[in-house]
Amino acid sequence: MKKVDVTILGGGPVGSFLATILNDMGVSNVVIDRDLIPYQLPRAIVMDDEILRACYDHGMGEWLQHNTEPLQRGDFVGPNDEVIIGADIPPVGLQGVPPVVVHYQPELDAMLRSEAEARGSTVMWGRTVTHMEDEGKKVVTTLDNGETIESRWFVGCDGASSWTRKFLGLQLEDLRFDQEWLVVDAELHEGAVVDLPAGVRQFCHTDRPFTFVQGVRRYRRWEFQVQDDEDTAALNTEQGLWQLLDGMISPSVARIVRSAVYRFHAVIAPVMQKGNVFLAGDSAHQTPPFAGQGLNSGMRDAINLAWKFSFITRGVSTEKILDTYSPERVPHVRSTIAHAVDMGRLIDQLGGRVSHGVDVESGYGGTRPSPFIEAGIVVGDDARVGHQFWYHPEVSKAVQRDGASFVLVTEVPVDIPVAFGAVPVVNVVAPETLGGAFAIVIRPDRYVAAVASDVTELNECAANLATYV
Repeated sequence: MKKVDVTILGGGPVGSFLATILNDMGVSNVVIDRDLIPYQLPRAIVMDDEILRACYDHGMGEWLQHNTEPLQRGDFVGPNDEVIIGADIPPVGLQGVPPVVVHYQPELDAMLRSEAEARGSTVMWGRTVTHMEDEGKKVVTTLDNGETIESRWFVGCDGASSWTRKFLGLQLEDLRFDQEWLVVDAELHEGAVVDLPAGVRQFCHTDRPFTFVQGVRRYRRWEFQVQDDEDTAALNTEQGLWQLLDGMISPSVARIVRSAVYRFHAVIAPVMQKGNVFLAGDSAHQTPPFAGQGLNSGMRDAINLAWKFSFITRGVSTEKILDTYSPERVPHVRSTIAHAVDMGRLIDQLGGRVSHGVDVESGYGGTRPSPFIEAGIVVGDDARVGHQFWYHPEVSKAVQRDGASFVLVTEVPVDIPVAFGAVPVVNVVAPETLGGAFAIVIRPDRYVAAVASDVTELNECAANLATYV
C-alpha cells in the first residue's frame, strides 16, 4: 500500500496544478487519471493575473512568457456592432503581470502534468478509482487494478461528472442559467489577413448572439448561442459551421480545430468538503464562460487547499484550518458565477431579446466589484481585507519561504507578535504599500488577512487569526 499526504483524483489542469504546488511545499501526493495523455482539444482559454502570479511564484513564469499572450481588450457591442461597454486592458496590472492572458489549454495541461511529475508527484495515468473510504485519520483509495493508496486527504479534481462528488452524495445547486452554445475553435493559416477584433468581444445580436476571443498565436474562438428551434446536429457540420463563420473567416484563411455543443450552466456544491475529502474545480462548481473564470476558479481552489495542507504537515496548524475551505471558497465562487450569469443575461438584454434588469456595469470594464473572501481566515472590516494584495517582489518571495508563510508588511522592521503563536510569519518592510495602515497581514495565497492601524490592533488581529489554525 502506497502512503502519501494527498491523493488527487484527476490529472487535468486543476489536479496537476495542485500537485505541482504541493510538491513545492513539501506535501507528498499521488495523481490518478483515467487518461494516459492530457485532453488534446482546447476548452479554457484565459488565465487571470491572480493565477498567473501564482504560476510565476511557483517557477512557471518562463513557460508562460513563451506560451501565452496578453488579452488587449474586452467589450460588448449591440445589434449594429456599436460598442456599448468595454475597456482596453493594460499590459501590466496590479500583480506585476498582464491582467489577462490567453493560452492553448492542451499545451497548458501538458506543462502542468510534466511539472507535477518532475517535482515529485507519483502519477498513475490510465487508472480509475473504484472505492474510497474515509476512516477519520486516513483515506484509503482502491484503484481499478486492486492497488490501494493511503493518504491523509483526498481531493476530487475529476471534472463536471465527478466520481468523487457522486460517491460523497453531494448535490449541485442550480444557479438558474442554462443555455446551449456551439463553440468553434479555429486556427488561422500562416500569413492570413483577416479583419477580426483584438481581444474578446460579445456580439449582442438580436438574431444570434455570439462571442469572439482572440486566442494565442493564430488560434481564434467563436461561441454561438443555439436558438430554441435549431437542430444542433445540423449546425455542427462543416457546412453549418462555415455558414456561421461567414463574413469573418473562410476555409481560405483558417481551419476549424474543433467544434462542440455545450450547455452553459451555473451550478455549485453548497459544501466542498466532507471529512477528509475535498472537491476542487468543475467537480464543485461550473460557470458560464463569459467571465473566463471556470479554470481560474478551480486553480484558486487548489491554491487555497495547498497552503493549508502544508501548514498541517509542517506541524504549524491543526486540522481545523481545513474547516475554512468551504466558507472561503463557496461564497467566492458563487459571486464569480453570479457575475458570469449576469454577463450572459446582459448579452441577450443588449441585443433586445429579453430584459433581465442586469446593470450594464456587469460588462467588461464595468464597475461591478470583484469577489473577495468574505469569511474564514480574514479579520476586520478594512476594505482591503479579503482581496488580493498587489504585487511586491519581497512579498512574493516571502509567501513561498519554507513552503508557505504569512507576511507582515510594515513601515520599519518589527518583532513578530507572539499572538501569532506557531503560525509562520515573515516581516517585509514595504512602506509604499501600506496606504496609511500600521501593518498589513497577507496570507500565503496573497489575500489580505488583516489590516491594523496600530500595534494594539495588530496584536488583536494576530490573536484572532491564530484561532483558525
